[in-house]
Amino acid sequence: MQTVWQNRVRAAVRNKISAHTLAAFNTNVDVVVHLRQDRLEPLLASSRIDLQEVEGLLNREIPSVSSANGFLAVLMRALREGKSVHIVLRDMAMLDWLEEVFPERAESMGGQAGIIANQMSALGAHSLVYTALLSPKQASMFFPEVFFPVARDELAIINVQEAVRPQDQLKENWIFEYAKDERFEIGEHVIVTPRANRVILATRPEGAVMAFDPGLEKFLPQLGREIDVAFLAGFHYAPSEEGELKAYLETSMRSLHRLKEQNPNLRLHFEYVPMSEDRAERAMLKAVGSEIQSFGINENEIKRVLRIFGHGKEREAIERNECAYTLYDGVRRLMEELGFERIQLHNLGYYVVVVKKPYRVPIEHVREACLYASSVNGIKAKYGGYVRPERLVEAGGITLSAIGFRQLEIFAEEMRKRGATVPPNFLEDGILEFESHAVLVVPAHVIQDPVSTVGMGDTISSSAYAYEQSWS
Repeated sequence: MQTVWQNRVRAAVRNKISAHTLAAFNTNVDVVVHLRQDRLEPLLASSRIDLQEVEGLLNREIPSVSSANGFLAVLMRALREGKSVHIVLRDMAMLDWLEEVFPERAESMGGQAGIIANQMSALGAHSLVYTALLSPKQASMFFPEVFFPVARDELAIINVQEAVRPQDQLKENWIFEYAKDERFEIGEHVIVTPRANRVILATRPEGAVMAFDPGLEKFLPQLGREIDVAFLAGFHYAPSEEGELKAYLETSMRSLHRLKEQNPNLRLHFEYVPMSEDRAERAMLKAVGSEIQSFGINENEIKRVLRIFGHGKEREAIERNECAYTLYDGVRRLMEELGFERIQLHNLGYYVVVVKKPYRVPIEHVREACLYASSVNGIKAKYGGYVRPERLVEAGGITLSAIGFRQLEIFAEEMRKRGATVPPNFLEDGILEFESHAVLVVPAHVIQDPVSTVGMGDTISSSAYAYEQSWS
């Protein structure tokens, strides 16, 4: 069984992405801090920190960060649970304090659209990016091969360096990464991290609009003709006030509709990021599902989405026994709720992908795309930075995870208990087809002590979907 899968990996990494891609809206500069006890000491010694107040916040819901104590409470909970966290920084004055207490840090490209645009370029795609803020510092972090659409007398697609707007503000996010088994002593607490992960503290400066500029609107059908797949990120920044939210979503979805107007084969993907208000998030996801075909989410995020749509049964099943089988039920429920034709859920060691039938490419190619994406992500985790095709050969020699192979067995066992007909070769194929849909359980690479975890979900989803669109 493992040999069959490993041979598929070796075959997949020999191919290249040929699709024309667009990554849009959410770009920023990431300020990355690798957490260790010694790097946490300046924060713990800060006069802004009151450990007694932090203690009182540990078991409270913290929707956004507006104080140093709130930030430490969020950080402690993330370290303890080993879960990824994305939370908004409301008090921009804290940025100077963060620079003071975390002097050891590194800056890099951030934001889903920025990361995807660079990675697509590195893999050989014809990569376009669009973002409302393009300061010189932001532009300097794009690969030289990335292009940018601008509205002139007609649509012009120019090098991103030529599109710089010196007056634009800079959006920056702070990312706190930690390794597995890292030990932290914070007040009376001793925390040993159960897995490697990160906490993202995001900012929202004025001007960071997650939409196309009005001047570009009339050219969107033409822009859509130039691309095969678009990765759209930033809708989680939608305003929460009901009237503003409705207007924003109507405008945004109208833009997406126009983008597809003259290219019926254009495929759009949205990678999930939570919002702070359930009502606004429900409206956003419903709108996104009406225009976007593909959706990416992880094992932790799906529980939140199931909860806010009232699907307690599926959520509780995942909570009790997180595995490919319970995650499949959750994905199916979201597909029914939101209407996506494809949902890719990425978890440590395996992916669960559900596609509606008939699907536009062979199901086997979807599986190959997942293995390609796992290879990209594995090399990124091992070495950091962006992955180029010549590095992918190495992934063919990295054994897929035992976690993934065990999940294939569990899924087959549980589906048979349900009464489903599971083919005898399912452990080798990972594909189970029904009349309305197909589900894939795909083993993935697990890299011990990854150099970086930032952008893993974006890398997996974009690499897989762009690979799919390169099929011919």
